[in-house]
Amino acid sequence: GGCVWAMTDFDSWQKRIEHFDDMFVKKQEEGKSIESLHYLEKGLFIRKELYGPGSKEVSDACENFTTNCNTLAMTCLQLDDFMMSYELLKKAEILTMPKGFINDSNTRLKLRAITFNNLGCFYKRRGKLHTALQYLDKALKIEVTCEDVDNPAGTHLNLCATLSLLGRHPAAMEHAKCALELLLRQQGTRGGGDSDNSSILAIAYHNLAVEQEFLRLTEDSINSYQRAVDVAAEEWGDDHI
Repeated sequence: GGCVWAMTDFDSWQKRIEHFDDMFVKKQEEGKSIESLHYLEKGLFIRKELYGPGSKEVSDACENFTTNCNTLAMTCLQLDDFMMSYELLKKAEILTMPKGFINDSNTRLKLRAITFNNLGCFYKRRGKLHTALQYLDKALKIEVTCEDVDNPAGTHLNLCATLSLLGRHPAAMEHAKCALELLLRQQGTRGGGDSDNSSILAIAYHNLAVEQEFLRLTEDSINSYQRAVDVAAEEWGDDHI
């Protein structure tokens, strides 16, 4: 009888996983993001019991949960829900630690860089600039060593903004230049026309101009402002500028 029990047990666990997955989708569709995440987390725990920590099922669920934690954390941050934002980012930080549940090292590092970047944004927003800097540096270290990272130019721009607030304008300007270099190289390989890339490019030129202005590089600053305007006009049309 033991075998039959085990099978029935397995089936009932499977049904619970399906139920939690369905509820996650349902709550997402209803716009109840935080509630939906609870179901995703429950599904992750049950998969861990059922398939074991090293399994593909657990790794995939963990990756999905971490991605959703990051997305929702940044939404919460925009809505000034700092407690929830912090809680979600801390979960993502724990789940992307080495020897965790995410099997593929590149995937784990990519998600860890995103999490560190978002924690940098969180602390910058809270006015804790030195802590923000530490997290952004950690994100950049991963992005430098990892092939398939999400947005290294974005990390440079976040570092630029944070250093600028700390009055460290030469370092801030270097990060703006690094972001520009990455974006222009990206544009070259993709052949331009990427809307997201263009908006970030306009921001990079603008941030560079601001730092050049702080450092009294007036002519350079005017050129960079003009380039920011040109990129924006190309992307959205003159009437938006």
